[in-house]
Amino acid sequence: MTLMFPVKCRSVLAFCAALLLLAVCFGGTLRAQPVAKLELDKIEVKHVGPPAVSDELVRANIRLKPGDAYTKAGIDDDVRNLYNTGYFYNIRVVETITDYHVTLTYVVQGKPTLTEIRFEGNQKFSNKKLLGKITSKIGQPLDERKLFYDAEEIQKLYQKSGYQKTTVTNTPSINEQLGRGSVTFAINESPRVKIKDIEFVDAKAFPQRKLRGTLKTRRRWWLSWLTGSGVLKDEEFDEDKDKLGDFYRSKGYIDFEIRDIQFEQINPKWMKIKIAVNEGHQYKVGDVAFSGNTIYKTNELQRFVRMKVGSTFTPEGLHKDIESFEDAYGMKGFVDARVLAQKNPNVAGGTMDLLYQVSEGDKSYIEKVEIKGNQKTKDKVIRRELAVAPGEVFDTVRVKLSTNRLSGLNFFSKIDWEAEPTVVKDRKDLVITVEEESTGHFDVGAGFSSVEQLFGYVTLTQGNFDLFKPPYFTGGGQKMRLYAQIGTQLQDYSITFTEPWFFDRKLAFDVSLYHRELSYYSDIYDTRQTGAKLALTRNLFNDFWRGTVSYTLEDVGILIKDSAKIANRAVSYGPGRDINTVITDPLASPTILAEGGSRLVSKIGLGISYDTRTGGMLPTHGQRTELTSEFAGGPLSGETDFYKLELLTSWYFPGFFKDHVLELGGRVGVIDNYNGGRVPLFNRYFLGGAYTLRGYKYRTIGPKDERNEPIGGGSYWFGSAEYSIPIIERLRIAAFYDIGNVYKDAYDFRFSEYADNWGFGIRINVPRLGPLRLDYGIPISHDKTVSGSGRFQFSVSYSRDF
Repeated sequence: MTLMFPVKCRSVLAFCAALLLLAVCFGGTLRAQPVAKLELDKIEVKHVGPPAVSDELVRANIRLKPGDAYTKAGIDDDVRNLYNTGYFYNIRVVETITDYHVTLTYVVQGKPTLTEIRFEGNQKFSNKKLLGKITSKIGQPLDERKLFYDAEEIQKLYQKSGYQKTTVTNTPSINEQLGRGSVTFAINESPRVKIKDIEFVDAKAFPQRKLRGTLKTRRRWWLSWLTGSGVLKDEEFDEDKDKLGDFYRSKGYIDFEIRDIQFEQINPKWMKIKIAVNEGHQYKVGDVAFSGNTIYKTNELQRFVRMKVGSTFTPEGLHKDIESFEDAYGMKGFVDARVLAQKNPNVAGGTMDLLYQVSEGDKSYIEKVEIKGNQKTKDKVIRRELAVAPGEVFDTVRVKLSTNRLSGLNFFSKIDWEAEPTVVKDRKDLVITVEEESTGHFDVGAGFSSVEQLFGYVTLTQGNFDLFKPPYFTGGGQKMRLYAQIGTQLQDYSITFTEPWFFDRKLAFDVSLYHRELSYYSDIYDTRQTGAKLALTRNLFNDFWRGTVSYTLEDVGILIKDSAKIANRAVSYGPGRDINTVITDPLASPTILAEGGSRLVSKIGLGISYDTRTGGMLPTHGQRTELTSEFAGGPLSGETDFYKLELLTSWYFPGFFKDHVLELGGRVGVIDNYNGGRVPLFNRYFLGGAYTLRGYKYRTIGPKDERNEPIGGGSYWFGSAEYSIPIIERLRIAAFYDIGNVYKDAYDFRFSEYADNWGFGIRINVPRLGPLRLDYGIPISHDKTVSGSGRFQFSVSYSRDF
């Protein structure tokens, strides 16, 4: 067979054959010639504008050195290192290649100094307000990343105030030669659109009002100017979508979802939000079964179930049941016991069958207790709060109780525990790790109340004091407080020391030294009180019950003002220029004058209290009830022999809606003399003012002398009801009713005679100052000796303590 090739193909074949012949003639094969590598010859540094740093610092952050091989990756790494120093605004690298040698020139421009910040287009907020929102400051280096975040913060400010579509851009201007720069924030303000209504489409399980109450985003109402509500805020609305889902799931609607959200523009100033939902089915608990359990029988585990068959199924309830099962095992020392829940929904029947799969593990005992992280606090201060000890069963419930006790000390910002295995199989070490926080506080401030009027105070407190550990006196778990308050109507100085574990027993020992001079009790006299008090307090039955025994020795003085002792003399001239002299009685009546002077009072106090309140500054659940008694007399008290009995209680209930609180309070007391003694004016009962009957002047309700001066009584009763609702996070409004009376003699309770009032008030929590109360009380029923006009009362705290 003969192969035929075109002319062009034959030429190519001839060329290839010639190359092959040359290779054979030279006795070798064709080899690729190596490519010459470029080598760094020199590295130079050049500055644009004023140098930000020295050449040495620049070179210190360049890893490439003369003689190294030239690589793009190496240059990129060095540029990255230089930027990471934070000194440079711009970096360029110029490469000069000559005969396989490279010279690198790093052209660096330091961050210019920010010399001016301008705002354009802002009408709703002042320049000062916007400057407070950004982190870039004049005199600091200009940082483009900070400028980006600053623009975002300004935009968030507008969005939180309801200006949703406002945009903010930043434009820097830089003078490279001078190393200075300025920035202009251009703000394109959008109109503020208020919310007319919020509608939940296809929502049938709950009323519209109930669903709106779960959201922070609210309709516009008459107090929106104060609360800032009634406008759409992106971050807040994102949280609301999660809250709405949590609400439905907490009611058993596990399949709940938000299908669509529409913002309907009614007109340029008003909008309507439509939230379309798919509620799904409300699930009830179906069958409840267990597997893997041997320590507890199934019927025993059923006793720990809170979500019984037929009750509403909720994720929170499931979590609590699992925790309850694991605690049941933990009480017996099965530290590693774990319970998993297998959920089997029955959509058609609307039930959720639950299978709890139990992994029991082995029983463990505590080998030792190890404390970590306590740099100041002594080990014994922590160990004495523990409800477990080495050698005992590793009871996880009591371990949790121990950590709760430690948390109540307020010494630590974080408390963790873990069970660490040991070489012995059934033994584990309990390791408690704490993070200490500052326990010393120094406060200086000023205030005003309708009772004390204007005052200033200084407080030095150490909550983790150690009397025997100079020079810092910390770590012993004791408490020390130094307090001084000086005002227009008072001087108050006190030193308080508490040892919570007296003689290493759960017995609190308190020592108080005090001196008070008060001028607000009366316009006729001042009071002085100097003394010392010793007290022992301990829990009685559980953490809710507490008993106290105390001894007080004090010098009490009633200091009648000189002007009140002198008779008033008035002179007038008759028609015939006759002189008429009228002399009136002194302001201080004989009754008050008889109370003047100082007396030493020695008294013993006994008390028992029950406190289940929860909720912090404003309790929302529970009660506090206290029964107290005092017995004064003995050789130190002279003729001051009396006894005092008092019952005080406050109850707190959730209101009709979320965060609404109903507070009910009552008090009743009796004080009487014995052994021919008398009850001093200072110890008698009075009502009226910011802390009792708010419609009346301080201490004006009760018996009075012949000059209409309050002299207090031997028995009293008082009741109060207050309902408060939140407006914004730190502001509440309240309505209240107070009723009570004071009677001259002990055990004289004529409930048909009383004074009462109603009113309303504001509760505001001021940062670094605390909660304040402003009430306006309006009298209803009262005797003729007191005014019937309304009265403002200003005081401290959310709730009224005893």
